[in-house]
Amino acid sequence: MLAVVALVIALAIAFAAGYFTRDLASRKRRAEARRWREYTEPGWLRAAAPANTNEAAPVATGELGQMLDRWESRARARRVG
Repeated sequence: MLAVVALVIALAIAFAAGYFTRDLASRKRRAEARRWREYTEPGWLRAAAPANTNEAAPVATGELGQMLDRWESRARARRVG
């Protein structure tokens, strides 16, 4: 009977330690999110256009560029069907 009580107490301590650890991690994550909320991106960081725009890429010149262009057009044709 004493072993069962010791096991229940050990289980309760482990359960409480898990909750404490989760609370500590959540507090750290929320504090970091509060710090990042004030962050503003500097103007020099975004030198290029974002990748998800519909702007056309410059036409590739040279042998490698032509090869890549053909490869892309074939891949595009396969995707279309």
